[in-house]
Amino acid sequence: MNRVDPPPPPKAGRAAALIILVIAVIIAILFIGRNVWHGEELQDNQEAGNNVAGNYQGQSNY
Repeated sequence: MNRVDPPPPPKAGRAAALIILVIAVIIAILFIGRNVWHGEELQDNQEAGNNVAGNYQGQSNY
């Protein structure tokens, strides 16, 4: 009559947690790497006198 589904095996939960952890680590590495790269580019531009921070001509979105 009422059929009860068995719970998933414990290894399935660990595998799901591991997949989520791996994806989170990849996202963090990409985010940190992008920020480091951008910081180096900004420093190179400022040392060369190409400060592009003041080139924005539009209205602020804030």
